[in-house]
Amino acid sequence: MATSPGLYFTRAPRPIEPSPLRSDVAGFIGRMARGPIGRPVRVEEWRGFTRLFGGLIREANTPYALRGYFENGGQVAYVVRLGEPFPSDEELKSPDIQILESGASNLATAVWTLGLLDPNNREWKDDAPADGGFRFAQYLIEATSPGAWANGTRVSITYRLDGVSGDPEVDMAIQAPNEPPEYLVALKPKLKVDDRPKPIEEQVAERSNLIRLTPQGPEAVKSNKTGRRHIAYSDVVLAGGKDFDPSKDQYLKAIERLGDQPEVALCCAPDLYQHITDESDQEEILMTMIRQADESLDRLVVVDFPPSVSDKGEANAVESLLKWAGRLRSLDDSAAMRAAAIYHPPVRVPDPLGDILNPLRTLPPSGHVAGVISLLDRERGAHHTPANAAVIEAVDIEQEFMEPERALLNDAGINLLRCLPGRGLQVWGGRTLAAGQPASPDQVAAASAAEKSARFIAHRRLIHRLVRAIRRVAEPLVFDINGPELWLTFVRAVTTVLLEAFRAGALKGARAEEAFRVRCDAKTTPQEEIDAGRVFCEIELAPATPMEFILLRVAFSSDGTLEVVES
Repeated sequence: MATSPGLYFTRAPRPIEPSPLRSDVAGFIGRMARGPIGRPVRVEEWRGFTRLFGGLIREANTPYALRGYFENGGQVAYVVRLGEPFPSDEELKSPDIQILESGASNLATAVWTLGLLDPNNREWKDDAPADGGFRFAQYLIEATSPGAWANGTRVSITYRLDGVSGDPEVDMAIQAPNEPPEYLVALKPKLKVDDRPKPIEEQVAERSNLIRLTPQGPEAVKSNKTGRRHIAYSDVVLAGGKDFDPSKDQYLKAIERLGDQPEVALCCAPDLYQHITDESDQEEILMTMIRQADESLDRLVVVDFPPSVSDKGEANAVESLLKWAGRLRSLDDSAAMRAAAIYHPPVRVPDPLGDILNPLRTLPPSGHVAGVISLLDRERGAHHTPANAAVIEAVDIEQEFMEPERALLNDAGINLLRCLPGRGLQVWGGRTLAAGQPASPDQVAAASAAEKSARFIAHRRLIHRLVRAIRRVAEPLVFDINGPELWLTFVRAVTTVLLEAFRAGALKGARAEEAFRVRCDAKTTPQEEIDAGRVFCEIELAPATPMEFILLRVAFSSDGTLEVVES
């Protein structure tokens, strides 16, 4: 902070405000290096994630997937870290994240002894810091969150009676493994704010992302006047942190809590198959995510294949992929599969934690694909197919398929990533898992518009965007008098939303009347519904069909000319 007269400038990036209208925000569930457990936390960009959850770790895919998400254009993500101790719903109501972590048995800890107290009168002995104003002779140093990430963290502490400010000061240098060093300079044991003493443990909590202090032992009866003026303490090393593999119950609870976040429009679980090995548990978790997304009508689950199914060395890889996708669809007898999209194959990404022999890491594609979807959502709109777009921060794919194999996978609703010469990695598919439902050509032709719209990601995400917008305009009308005035107001509000979609090219038709229709009147809301306090509105719309195939007609003439016509 500047103290001399003058003009000073500071750079403060504008925060990205939360909005339930957004359809470009992803939610990730998995294991992280550190950070609060079991709580959906909103983070902005990769730097915001690393500040709270640490960086990459070899034991988990989720941090790598989040890096790919942000590198490919994602701006905001909600992150739920899995681990122990997993907080209950009551504990989660606490506004202080750190309260949930304090005292956990798997926290890395160490004890900092400032000096010795006389056991009889609790007065400082001569080896204590002189006139430091400390209330306790010992402090427990704890990592800010459970896990093995803090084991080996070294805390270097120096005390000076006459600091730069003229008051007693404490400097701390904190070096955690795989973390940038953290410096807490000029902590003041005698600091007062608004005439209230501000203990050193509060100052550490405000400034450190890595450690917390907790007083221990008896309190000193008075300050020490004759102790040491300068003390360089021996480094304090934290130990005792432990990691636990996430359980099925933790995944299910995390899915429930992520579902309560209105901003989340894309859901990913990149570590699912790494931590949950039982196939039935994997299927239960996936189906819980998919059914929740379908019921909410405003989000899409980005699904990865299990590594055992997508094994590169397997001769019948295509058959295995088709079989697994069919098995997943068979677990649901409703239309829930329209809320899920599956991508393959895994991507190869640069690994900062690798070595010369293994510079790349194979990673599920969901995080990178979610970033592509997020970027295209903001650039072109939710109604555009998130395909034919480059994947950044990936150098290769694990497996390439021949044209006949790609055709089979596409028909099954499996979206491929391709590595094209001169164009890099690209997303090459825009179908939901509902597109792979077995059907004859006659059944496809006779399918309703709703059934057809369930096949394309662009259609589903358009619906998601409209649902979010309609909720926004409808909520202020709750508790209004249920009658023609309310119905007209609602029709006007919904029509405004649909007109925006029509003008953006999301709906087909030469005129707005051909693209959508909104009805809210005495026919849609009869008297018995009015008496029950409900309003029903019917909305019909015709989404623009994504273009998947381009047909070129080649004509040869007798004079040797060649004509190519696109149709």
